[in-house]
Parts: sequence; structure tokens; C-alpha cells
Amino acid sequence: MKNCWEKNQCGREPGGAKEAKLGTCPVASFSLADGFLGGVNGGRACIFIVGTLAPPELANSCTSLANQSKRDCHQCPFFRELKKKYKKSFNLEVFNRYIENSQTLTLE
Repeated sequence: MKNCWEKNQCGREPGGAKEAKLGTCPVASFSLADGFLGGVNGGRACIFIVGTLAPPELANSCTSLANQSKRDCHQCPFFRELKKKYKKSFNLEVFNRYIENSQTLTLE
């Protein structure tokens, strides 16, 4: 399974085609989530990362907690794919525990 920027082809990952014009998406550089559900950085946790910025052309397919409601995220095909594949592991509580553990490992 791909990461959100690969699936949605937004080009906002580091080195992506639209990074210079639109900026780096916070999901692609959110290293504390690296490995969550097998993704790179926040690539499989986009809905949980505040400050995600979707370019206007991806407004219906990419999460944007800064500019859209979570309801829009639930309409995203990538979100639905993650929810279906990972079921109970794809929730905010599990994500928060993962981040807490990542922070603990980083501090040690």
C-alpha cells in the first residue's frame, strides 16, 4: 500500500513536482509517525495530522484539517482504503499511542 502523496499524486512530498510552488505537506515530513501502519512519515496517518494542507485541485481527495472539515476526509478514497484495510488500528487513539512511543524512543 502506498503513502497518501503517492496515492493522490499531489506532488507535495519532499522533492515532489509541486513542492516548490505549494510547499511541503506536513504529512510527508511528520517523522514521529514514520512506520505507522507501514507508512513513511505520516503517509498513512493524514487524517490525524493537524495542519495538513491540500492544494485546491485535491480538495476532494486529500485531507486538509486546516481548510476542510474532517467530514471531507471521510470522503477521501485513500482514507476509506486505510479504514478498510486496518480496521481497528486506524484510529486516533492508536495513532496517539504510536506517537507517544515514538517520542519516548527519540528522547532515549
